[in-house]
Amino acid sequence: MQGRELYHKDTPAYSRETSRCFIHPLDLLELGAEEGDSLLISTVTGEEVFSVTPSEDLVPGTVFLPCGPHANAILHANTHGTGAPDYKWMEGSLALTKVLPRSGWDILIEQGGAACPQVLESGGGTGNSTPVYDVVCPLCGCLCDDLVIWVEGNTITAVDNACAMGSEKFLSRSRLTTPILRSGRSWAPIKFHEAIRYAAEVLSNAERPVLFGWSGTSAEAQCIGIHIAEEIRGVIDNCSSICHGPSIMGIQEVGHPGCSLGVVKNRANVVIYWGSNPIESHPRHLSRYTTFVNGRYRDNGHQDRTLVVVDIRKTDTAKIADEFIRIKPGGDYAAFSALRAIIRGHADSIPPKVAGIPRERLVWLADLCKNAQFGALFTGIGLTQSPGRYKNVRNAIELVDELNRHTKFVLTPMRGHWNVNGTNQTFSYLTGFPYGVDFARGVPYYNPGETTVIDLLSRGEADACLIIGADPGAHLPGRCNEHLATIPTIVIDPFVSLSTAFADVHIPVACVGIDCEGTGYRMDSIPIRLRKVLDLGLPTDEEVLLKILHHIQEGAKPRAADHTEVRPRMGAGDVQRAS
Repeated sequence: MQGRELYHKDTPAYSRETSRCFIHPLDLLELGAEEGDSLLISTVTGEEVFSVTPSEDLVPGTVFLPCGPHANAILHANTHGTGAPDYKWMEGSLALTKVLPRSGWDILIEQGGAACPQVLESGGGTGNSTPVYDVVCPLCGCLCDDLVIWVEGNTITAVDNACAMGSEKFLSRSRLTTPILRSGRSWAPIKFHEAIRYAAEVLSNAERPVLFGWSGTSAEAQCIGIHIAEEIRGVIDNCSSICHGPSIMGIQEVGHPGCSLGVVKNRANVVIYWGSNPIESHPRHLSRYTTFVNGRYRDNGHQDRTLVVVDIRKTDTAKIADEFIRIKPGGDYAAFSALRAIIRGHADSIPPKVAGIPRERLVWLADLCKNAQFGALFTGIGLTQSPGRYKNVRNAIELVDELNRHTKFVLTPMRGHWNVNGTNQTFSYLTGFPYGVDFARGVPYYNPGETTVIDLLSRGEADACLIIGADPGAHLPGRCNEHLATIPTIVIDPFVSLSTAFADVHIPVACVGIDCEGTGYRMDSIPIRLRKVLDLGLPTDEEVLLKILHHIQEGAKPRAADHTEVRPRMGAGDVQRAS
């Protein structure tokens, strides 16, 4: 349900979803709580009230929280040198309370933000819609390219073939059409050229500006953003740093044994999702690329494949899997090490249980993988945001390397935003580094844990921020949002987001894949061109960023002239004397 509200963050429904906590019925019995009651969850960072939802999918003693302002309020900002905090690993205490959960916007206001701006929704259609075929979905890393969009005038009235989250993005009415300026706790409309000039001046005058996001915009816009960061000697970071950045760190150490999703679809007879729940995060991944799809050499779809899920809770994906293996939180590294030992013939040295998994189950899984005709391992942020982090991913890659001594096996991280993989492609191509790139020295510098957005904001180092193609207000620890509220912040986004609360200026733009074109990279690094199905008359990300860059460069000329030192030209016979 939370996913369906991603592009309706200005509505109470989003706050209701992010204020829920899922807890095992036995824990509720011990607390004396029932469904719908309020629980006060406390950590070393703070406390927040959540609404109880019983779930037998969890192990007693664990609580599952949707990502959002409520969870962020009790999340610390320590990234352990990786750029990603412990989204999947927090210790805390529970207590029954009569206080009701707050609205997400109330939390943001307490952190220094402003109230949600008013959005005027456009009217619906009259039933005379025209279909647009083969549209690419700009939601997740699947980049499904078979959507049918029904358009009437400049309104999308229906969406076919998309998942619930993709449909809601196309149908969302939470879009601004005019730039807004924050005035205290309220908002006032301003003109586009004023907003763009303000953004350029803020970035030009900052000593330590940060440009963050980029995963929800086109590769073309990302390239311009890199040029802006270089021009102002700022830091440019993308959403990888808070999700699959540790995956990239592991890949940098031992390589990436990957392939296209088309190869998986056509060849894989063993599919493993480890620390990932694609039914909720990538709803069409199984039906398009892995399990419930016929391939060139897999004519019978699911009957020709074995689906295995390894997770700490019985997710919706685990419920439909052929085999579900429950693992203890933080036990991934040990489980990968045990599997590698078994494949090398040392099963006898494995203890009876590893990370809560019986040795017999590990031996079965190792044999299944070793005897596969073609295997595919998909890793999620359950690996990157829990103890072990990038070492978990490194160990998973080394397991795949062991398996490739016996069969063919590949590994693919389950990338989230539709173009988050594109950020790594463009950043690496232009700077040599995939994310967290610092131009303060005049040349690219990269050091996760130092040049990544959570670390920069939590240390209070950044003195200006541009947010585009992401929503840190919904995903960063509260401490980071509190700092955003104290510095000039510009948001460039088609939709109202929680980051709007901390913006001095929000510049609305055309949405790539809806009312403008652009290039995105699928999770397997295949570039795909997104189409335009509407024309709302809004500028694109590229156009806004180009104007910001132009203003910055024009402003730099007089500054450079002020510091120019003119020296007399030396003649051919002159000798420069040393002092």
